[in-house]
Amino acid sequence: MKKKNSLAFIRERLIKNNVIYVKELSALLHVSERTIRRYIDELQLSGVAVKFHGGVKLQKIEAGDVIKRTINETRAFNIEDVKKTREKKHEDKCLLYILGSFNLDVVTEVERFPSVGETIRAISTGFYPGGKGANQAAAASEINSRVHLFVKVGDDSFGADAEKYFSTTKTGSYTLIKDISVKTGSALVMVESLTGNNSIIIDQGANATITKAEILSDINNIKSAKVFLTQLENNIDITRFTIDIAKMCGCYVILNPAPYSENIMSHLSSVDLLTPNGTEAELISDIKISDLHSAEQAIRVIHRLGVKEIVMTLGDNGALYFNGTTMKHYSAINASVVDTSGAGDAFTGSLAAGLVEGRSMDEAIKFAVAYASLAVEKKGASSMPSANSVGIRLKKDCM
Repeated sequence: MKKKNSLAFIRERLIKNNVIYVKELSALLHVSERTIRRYIDELQLSGVAVKFHGGVKLQKIEAGDVIKRTINETRAFNIEDVKKTREKKHEDKCLLYILGSFNLDVVTEVERFPSVGETIRAISTGFYPGGKGANQAAAASEINSRVHLFVKVGDDSFGADAEKYFSTTKTGSYTLIKDISVKTGSALVMVESLTGNNSIIIDQGANATITKAEILSDINNIKSAKVFLTQLENNIDITRFTIDIAKMCGCYVILNPAPYSENIMSHLSSVDLLTPNGTEAELISDIKISDLHSAEQAIRVIHRLGVKEIVMTLGDNGALYFNGTTMKHYSAINASVVDTSGAGDAFTGSLAAGLVEGRSMDEAIKFAVAYASLAVEKKGASSMPSANSVGIRLKKDCM
């Protein structure tokens, strides 16, 4: 068994049993006890386990202790301010917890993408709230009111814009961390006017500086959630750490692996549902996707990496689902495309909300396909359609 699979196996046993022993692991994984101890050292460094003589036990989630240990890495962290911001609209416990990012999107519409070294004129330029986490929360909150979003921004004008934006959205509650030493994340987005296709460059900024202390300050919201959703726009060590925390808390874990990072591969077995697009699926599976057949090959390879369920989005070719036994293709719904930059986030956010609402996976995917088809008809990645419009779109598609 490869190292990444062995680490995933040990994590799952820890989550289930709380304690596991070196000799037992050595026998189960068919490796030396010395190798097992190296694996245990890595788990202890990640902050989710503590070793003792002869074995390893699950790290207790005590926010106060971790905050004390990590205070030096916390630049501008005020628990009282966070508490004031957190419960924005009501005291209902969240059902969908989203660890994500906030970016200020600078969106430029062009007739076509420029060639290397070429200068072209823009049709228009606009400034929009964005970031995959914020976009997915906006989509999910159109469907379910008990969504909680965790984001981090800089103490700058873009960060102030973030606060104003979240105060006006339907997101049920949010935790907004402000850091005086970093800038708020930003993204440069080019959109082709004729096709709606986009090209995006991201500056992570504060999104890449989240600490364990900040995550654990929000532990009660994670504990209350049924579904945990995250992406890869935050620092990868914290993404992996929070996935482990969510699993310990009994959440159904959804990962949108965008932008792709090979550093998440070791954690795929901890993911219940993966939602890659075609490009991300190619990078994960190492299979070139050119048609539905190659997409099916890629999704099978991804499943063998330990992911329990996968929904691969394929743009105007719809979506593909696989859970190890059932393979199903969902056709796209015709849309008057304006901007595709928020399509993936609309799909993932609405899919997660659909599952929280109690829809079956089949129903949730159909809903998400319809929702994404409506999202591409709006300009700006954070401009999400209402849930009511989905029923109308689905009825039209059946006619």
